[in-house]
Amino acid sequence: MRSFQPRFVCSIPSQESGCRECRLGNFRKAGAYYYWISRGVDERPVRANRIRKSVGAENTFSTDLTELDAMLAELEPLIDNVWRHCESVGSRGRTVTLKIKFADFEIITRSRSVSSAVADRGDLARLAIALLENAMPLPKAVRLLEVSLSSLQGENDTDPQLDFSEPD
Repeated sequence: MRSFQPRFVCSIPSQESGCRECRLGNFRKAGAYYYWISRGVDERPVRANRIRKSVGAENTFSTDLTELDAMLAELEPLIDNVWRHCESVGSRGRTVTLKIKFADFEIITRSRSVSSAVADRGDLARLAIALLENAMPLPKAVRLLEVSLSSLQGENDTDPQLDFSEPD
């Protein structure tokens, strides 16, 4: 494929056309794959049972927000959604991230990691609100807010602890 160097995906030859590039030349077996994948057709099975690395909730606003009080009011349901999910699956996380998208689609993120897992909704709320307050004043109107929790672990998992004892 490197020697063919298509400029656009649509310049990859059509499998149905029987074109030499697809049948014999540069693509060989991969020609059919490139043809279909460039058209959004992918028959590979979806692997849905991966380990979740984070949980988050976001909301896009119909009118852009400029006031801290309005942003704090919109943050509360997001915090509730994240914590509700954590409660339902029994997971906790150590890193809280706040994503802020402005009206011009510029995105900034702020995060805070703590030494032990966030224990309750109040801790999650305090961390998320502190991240928003520390980001103020924002230079532009806000279109979207997201709160996420990562570095997940089970509810009963203990935090890893370093062993500083003297070797025997």
